[in-house]
Amino acid sequence: MTKTLTSSNRLRLTAAVLLIAVLAGAVALMRGNDAQSSEATPAKNSGPAPTLASAPAKAVASAAPSVASSAAAPAPQTPPIATLGAVRVERDELLRQLQTMPPQARQQLQDNRAGLEQWLRARLAERALIEQARAQGWQDKPEIKRAVQAAQERIVVQSYLDSVSRAPDAYPSDADLQAAYERAKPQLTVPAQYRVSQIFLPAALSDADAVAAARKQAQDLAKRAQAPKADFAALAQSQSRDETTRAQGGDIGYVPLAQLTPEMRPVVAQMKAGEVSAPVQSAAGFHILKLTASQPASVTPFEQVKDELRVALRNQRQELAARAYMEGLLNAGTVSIDGAALNAAFEQSAAGQTNAPSVARAP
Repeated sequence: MTKTLTSSNRLRLTAAVLLIAVLAGAVALMRGNDAQSSEATPAKNSGPAPTLASAPAKAVASAAPSVASSAAAPAPQTPPIATLGAVRVERDELLRQLQTMPPQARQQLQDNRAGLEQWLRARLAERALIEQARAQGWQDKPEIKRAVQAAQERIVVQSYLDSVSRAPDAYPSDADLQAAYERAKPQLTVPAQYRVSQIFLPAALSDADAVAAARKQAQDLAKRAQAPKADFAALAQSQSRDETTRAQGGDIGYVPLAQLTPEMRPVVAQMKAGEVSAPVQSAAGFHILKLTASQPASVTPFEQVKDELRVALRNQRQELAARAYMEGLLNAGTVSIDGAALNAAFEQSAAGQTNAPSVARAP
């Protein structure tokens, strides 16, 4: 059908071009005859009068390239990214999906070829499933139509509400951002950080002999670690029983006090950089601690959180505007709720649930 219409349109276009060319040739000949008669009137015809055939031929020839160019073949289609029989995942679909992702996530997906191929396979399976469902007229089921209509209404409502409640482009101003930063400072405070190393000797509290032996060994190791020019890292590598930190010379890294055991916190808080503690007993055993360095509590700089604050303020303002807009719609008229109809709906719903099992068991 489409090919027939296209051929017919091309024939009509060609005929129109020919007709225009014929008329143009006729007009040109008439103007030429008028010009000749105004200069001199011949006594007799010196030859046969010019015919219209030559001019239209030239016009048709000059018009041919434009006709040919208008009928040029369409550009070749971009090959699909993946196929499963007749099911395809087009490049445009993948581009739309990638454009919704943050740059970092997009780069991770590009580097993870296995994950990308898994997504493509899942998408092909979804497409094939959709085609099967459509072939069986699944989309025409009443419950599916109702679900589609409900989803469409939710999308329309959300999109429209976003459009009428969107915050102005100039919001928030620099002053708004600075004020929000000042209010959020308590939440933006980074607690003091302590870089701690340890030598750990396990000793369960329930085993008195093990506790006594570990205490004696810990006291000896603490004296050795506290001696001038002592190599705490070497002692930790040879004596500590903490498999996680032993290879690093007992280094735990920078941690806030909250991440240390309750027994360690007051000890570390009172230590100075380079100091080694006496043995500290916990439920797991004994810890000999060394404070390598510390960083005081600080507040995250404004520049680091400015963009997050802007997004948060815009979202907050849009949420408030959307709520006010909805309340305005309700306040614009009188809301009436029919209690009897409401109760009847609940009763009908309960009756439907009661009858559902028997309906489901019906052949």
